[in-house]
Amino acid sequence: MADTFLFRLPREIYFGSGQGKRVGELVQRFGGKALVVTGKHFTKKYGILDEVLDSLRSASVEAIVFDQVEPEPSLATVDRGLRLSYEENCIMVISLGGGSVLDCGKAIAGVWGNGESVVPYFTSGSQVSRPGLPWIAMPTTAGTGSEMTNNAVLTDYEHNLKKSVRSPLFIATMAIIDPLYTHFMDRYLTAVSGIDALVQAIEAYTSPRANPMTDFLALEATETLWRYLPLAVEEGSNPEYRKQMALGSMVSAMAFANTSSGPVHGLAHMVGPDFHIVHGESCGLLFPPVARFNAQILRERYIRLAQVTGYDTVEGWIEAFEQLLRRIGLRTRLRDFGRRKEELQAVVREERIGPNIRENPRAMGKKELIMLLEEVW
Repeated sequence: MADTFLFRLPREIYFGSGQGKRVGELVQRFGGKALVVTGKHFTKKYGILDEVLDSLRSASVEAIVFDQVEPEPSLATVDRGLRLSYEENCIMVISLGGGSVLDCGKAIAGVWGNGESVVPYFTSGSQVSRPGLPWIAMPTTAGTGSEMTNNAVLTDYEHNLKKSVRSPLFIATMAIIDPLYTHFMDRYLTAVSGIDALVQAIEAYTSPRANPMTDFLALEATETLWRYLPLAVEEGSNPEYRKQMALGSMVSAMAFANTSSGPVHGLAHMVGPDFHIVHGESCGLLFPPVARFNAQILRERYIRLAQVTGYDTVEGWIEAFEQLLRRIGLRTRLRDFGRRKEELQAVVREERIGPNIRENPRAMGKKELIMLLEEVW
């Protein structure tokens, strides 16, 4: 655990039911035109987009809607949104949606003024040199935590490569977290986004960059999410469960954004694109083998996590995690997705092994990664 640390968060965070409809009032200080980044269906279907647009209109903020974000945002999609923001002379970017929408809008806002494309930052790993546009994050899921982080996860479909572009300048100017906007998630989306938030909290607590502040947040988030995730899946209309999930996700993201992801997320970024598995579900099924692999080295930390969730042993806690997956309806084996064991070798490629795997406290090479995938096959 680090004795000295840097802690970053969005400049302003508005949390609570009804905060979403205040967006116009809250952002009008930035000027008169916003690029509103959203998905193709979800926010329209449930009237969330209309509520946000009405709020902007009432505050005399013109909205340019960019609704082309796919479930795993591509470099091309980011570039289309970036071009539109230039053409329309937008002075802020508002992301309204799940993690993909947040990441796409974050990248558009961050790259604005730093070039015509996100591609150079994706391929080289270099960071933007100057601030882009103010970015306002409005999540409609409780799970990804993108509203707190300085990275945007994007996919290069041409080379089948998924990774992050990042910069301290990508941190949201404002996050507006309205639990009411998460009430429309179905059971599966609630489960996969919630398990992603839970794994993020766990990996924040076991990160080599953990510090006293993130430890406090990660433990609180783990306890909250472990308790309320199955309840929110089983009774999604309950406002208290939705509020607790939104709160747990936010707190998890605060910790995660100021530490680092671990091998669960690193492996999920390999498995997801190749096997077409939703990111949260990938994280869920990959956590148990990674935890067993790290159990001896991280035993003290795992015991503390076990204790806050009501278990006495690391082994019992990992088994309970698998039971939690089954309770919320998520799969626990790669074979459940129709994949063949022979396909696992090709998933692990050197260019995909990032810092979240290389910095694992127990050495992980290609051989160990394949072994972990085989264990969960």
